Amino acid sequence: MSSSLDPSCDHKTSTSTHSTRDELTLTCAELNQLREKEQALLDQLRPIRTATPARRDQVHASCPIPADLISYLPVEVLLRIIELALQNPLPVCDPHRHVKRELASVSRHWRNVILGSPGLWNYIKISQSWSVPFVEAHVARSAECPLDIKVKGWEFPGELGWNALHDRLGVVLRCQHRWRSLFLQSADANPILQLISSSGPISFKRLTIVGNNISYLFWFWTSEDWSPVNYLKLDTNVPLHHLSKLSNLETLVVHFGLDEFSPSPAEFSLPKLKTLRISGNTGDLELLPDTLHFPLLDSLSVNVSSARGLMDAIVAPNLRYVCFDPYGCLQNMSSVFGNLSSKFSSVGHLCLRSSSKFWQPKRGTDVESAEAVSKAFPSVRHVEFYTKYIKAFFSSEATCPADRWEHLQTLEISGDFGDEISGLKEWLRRRSLEDKPILDVIISSTFSEVNTPKQTSSYESLRPYCNVVVPSGLDLASGLPRSVSTHLHVTCTFII
Repeated sequence: MSSSLDPSCDHKTSTSTHSTRDELTLTCAELNQLREKEQALLDQLRPIRTATPARRDQVHASCPIPADLISYLPVEVLLRIIELALQNPLPVCDPHRHVKRELASVSRHWRNVILGSPGLWNYIKISQSWSVPFVEAHVARSAECPLDIKVKGWEFPGELGWNALHDRLGVVLRCQHRWRSLFLQSADANPILQLISSSGPISFKRLTIVGNNISYLFWFWTSEDWSPVNYLKLDTNVPLHHLSKLSNLETLVVHFGLDEFSPSPAEFSLPKLKTLRISGNTGDLELLPDTLHFPLLDSLSVNVSSARGLMDAIVAPNLRYVCFDPYGCLQNMSSVFGNLSSKFSSVGHLCLRSSSKFWQPKRGTDVESAEAVSKAFPSVRHVEFYTKYIKAFFSSEATCPADRWEHLQTLEISGDFGDEISGLKEWLRRRSLEDKPILDVIISSTFSEVNTPKQTSSYESLRPYCNVVVPSGLDLASGLPRSVSTHLHVTCTFII
């Protein structure tokens, strides 16, 4: 039988239709209820939305709050922050390529300050990582500020590399009159210096050459074109007498690598030299006595393997500061300063310790060395050395090497006190009985090194005979009298 003729089928279809209509009606009713509730909530929210801006305006009017606090920093402060960030970048990070870009993205104000401050663009590096447009941008934005040029990484550039070097260097050579300093690092110095010399007169005064063999640059050292240079730092081999043409040189820093030193027996002079720092392996240096003349030399730092020959050759009537750092543990000060009695009588500040705060001698020095030092430097007022040297210079005997220092005012000591404290204490006691000025004894060790019961007890035992200066915050068990001062002592060192 056909389904269209079956009454039961019609009944089922009708029932299904009615059921669907009922569900739709119910859903529509629920939707209308939700819309009514939504409208009711919106009606409640409308006055809140209206009132919020008005109240916010009232608050801002009563207590203005800058929308961008960082943009309200004084330009001078902001510039200093940016300068410090550029000077102290993360390792393996070019601050002028990455840090400067990040700082400029902080805010529009920071970006404008960076772009509009010529002093932030006067450092220019001639390297493969700096493209020609990047170099040109720095030259343009530096305005008329003095330029600090660094050439790095052109040691073996090849033909294509030389073309790239010329393109970059040519940009800064067009404003060579603005150069303030030149730094060559791991670059072929000979053609670079020749190119600079042929491009115009030299006006910059600071020259640093690191990681190059420049002993063959005889034309450079004998050329008067480079006479404006008054600061020269070399980390390479060079015969000293080749520098005599640099007549305006005031600061010379030289470090010699292993067996690199070239003997310089000829007598020569640097008439304007004020600071000399020389270090490294000088081999069997043999200089004639009194052949190195530095009439204006004020500061001398020595850490070389053949220190005796150098000290014997130097003539410096105005020398005021000497820092002698023994080259290796076997270098004896008696062999360096023996028979140089009163040669350095103009020196008032003597430092007998390493510039590194992480190195201290495993043993002290002998009395013979102390005698040689005290005779060579009889007029010192300020002496720095390690506690391990105390026994040789100060003792409980009737006489000791330190007695020669009649003008001594300050003794600065590094390291832990041991049994040598008794000799120093007795010497200070004898000194006080002679009605001499009270000595300042400065403890320049770190706080953690000296803040122990044994060390503080040592300082306490000295207090009746001298003024003791200890690191700031040191807690002496029994309290400090007026003769003992507790403050942070800052020592000025001559490190170039």
